[in-house]
Amino acid sequence: MSVKPTYEELEARIRELERAAEAKNKTGDPDIIRTLSESFQQLADHSQDAIYLFDIESGTFPFFNKRFLALFGSREQGRPVLTSGTVAQRIHPQDADKLRAARKKTLEAGETTGDVEYRYIGADGTTRWMHDRWSVVRDRHHRAIAIEGFVRDNTQRKQAEEELEHSRNSALIGSYIVQKGRFVYVNPQFCKITGYAQNELTGMKSLDLVHADYQDHVLECARQMLAGRRTTPYEFRVVDRMGQIKWVMETVTSVKHQGTRAALGYFMDITQQQQVAQEQRDKEKLRAILEMAGAVSHELNNPLQVVLIGIEKLAAPNLKPSQKQDLIQLIKKHTLRMMELSAKIQKISQYATKDYVQGKKIFDIDAATIELPGDIKNEAQ
Repeated sequence: MSVKPTYEELEARIRELERAAEAKNKTGDPDIIRTLSESFQQLADHSQDAIYLFDIESGTFPFFNKRFLALFGSREQGRPVLTSGTVAQRIHPQDADKLRAARKKTLEAGETTGDVEYRYIGADGTTRWMHDRWSVVRDRHHRAIAIEGFVRDNTQRKQAEEELEHSRNSALIGSYIVQKGRFVYVNPQFCKITGYAQNELTGMKSLDLVHADYQDHVLECARQMLAGRRTTPYEFRVVDRMGQIKWVMETVTSVKHQGTRAALGYFMDITQQQQVAQEQRDKEKLRAILEMAGAVSHELNNPLQVVLIGIEKLAAPNLKPSQKQDLIQLIKKHTLRMMELSAKIQKISQYATKDYVQGKKIFDIDAATIELPGDIKNEAQ
């Protein structure tokens, strides 16, 4: 597949032939001049772009290539015809004024180049996008006498741009472009997430949407991602137009927008996921509390029963001193056990379980506690 040369390459090749023709013209050799003219025409006819020279005074086309004739010419009595009228017939009516205004601006402002994009209507009724780029030829008095131009079919590029714009606008993920800290483009989904209209967001500082507690975090994450030091999305909170706080997840990448460096961001509302995750954390916390309450009840029940029974027996009449002393030691032992369990509960630092009856699990106070040996006994003494 052949690659289209750039406008600059075409112009350079044509200028080279023109200079050669001018130099050889001074020699007066008609064969050389004819050869160069034929080479010039062959070069133009092989171009995939339409090339033309328009004489301003006569309103005619002294030179054009086959591509230009195929696009803008017509046939009368079986012969190809090319005039200003046949060219005008191919320009979309809604773009004709735009083309005239661009040409007029170039000529009146004394400029040397100009360009415009317009729609072309083919003989079969199809519409294509053309990019017309020209140079103004002026005489020694700086008066415009002719226009040299190249017309390139940009339909595929235009369609690709439109498809890209459609995909941006219909995406379920918000996207935006920021330059110098301000929004220059936002898609509809971004507007939906933030609650702002497109015209309200355009020109707004991007950090104005970020919750004050997360602005430094967002700046640092964005800098790391733009510098290639971070590849994972980052999460933060924003404040929408109604003052509601939302959780979002974002990625950014460096791009060029209208020839200037910019940041392209993708922005997803994860508020619902955060709420679900928080609810899950709350449920797990409640489950841990309930399990711990059950474990505490289970662990305290045995020593508490011993203490209660011991106290009842101490009140019995005719109790021997040795029996009394044994009961006191037993009550003290299980009282210390309850104090030990109470201290462990205060020092719980992790979640752990152990096997219980009928294949069930129960909160393991000992495994969940980090404690120095002998602390409780020392305190009791």
